[in-house]
Amino acid sequence: MKPVRGELVVVPDAKAFAEYGARLFAEEAAAARGRFVAGLAGGSTPRALYERLAAAPWRDSIDWTRIDLVLGDERFVAPDDDKSNVRMIRDALTTHLPAAPRLHQVPFDGMTVDQAAAAYQRDLAEVHGAATLDPSRPFFDLCLLGMGDDGHTASLLPGQDDLLGERQRWVIPVTKGRPEARVTLTYPILESARVVVFLVSGAGKRDMLDRVLSGSDRDVPAARLRPVGRLIWLADRDAAGRWAD
Repeated sequence: MKPVRGELVVVPDAKAFAEYGARLFAEEAAAARGRFVAGLAGGSTPRALYERLAAAPWRDSIDWTRIDLVLGDERFVAPDDDKSNVRMIRDALTTHLPAAPRLHQVPFDGMTVDQAAAAYQRDLAEVHGAATLDPSRPFFDLCLLGMGDDGHTASLLPGQDDLLGERQRWVIPVTKGRPEARVTLTYPILESARVVVFLVSGAGKRDMLDRVLSGSDRDVPAARLRPVGRLIWLADRDAAGRWAD
């Protein structure tokens, strides 16, 4: 079966999931000219992929000094908090590399969540070299995104139409819908990508992934993303369900 949008890659298990994702990251980094900007998903799903990148052969085949790592979203907590995505990324990936990539984290100390979102947007504008997005020059070379069992991606949550409809700001605060405030990238910058890869694993995501791939639910946040480049759904067999046949 073919998804209503994008390409579907189904792998048999967690090991193959991490290996495929790491290989894709390495291939895209090698193909890029100059700086390589990668968006990283938080949460538990991508951790094994990051750990695989931090091990041979991928760790040593990538020129990490050319790479900027940008968080798709972050909980508004201290960077050493157990819930922090940047802490997970450091623990799983960046502290194990032979050279340090530029890891862009959401500021926290002495800021409100609104101030942190505005400061992160300024940081990303510096990375891009412009304060506006041009479809002919995507912000991301590769953007890795997760998808929740409710269809959310980054911290773009179902039912929050005021946030889902944001088309001017690249970064916004999210102050409802989750126990802690968050900072998230918005559709305009997430869609400004040469390649977007949704990372979906586990049987708990099966129903939502089926609805998104089949087009039966086009309103959940993950289904609404329209990147300017390629869209890939990377799923293990547990998440893929009938799509694995």
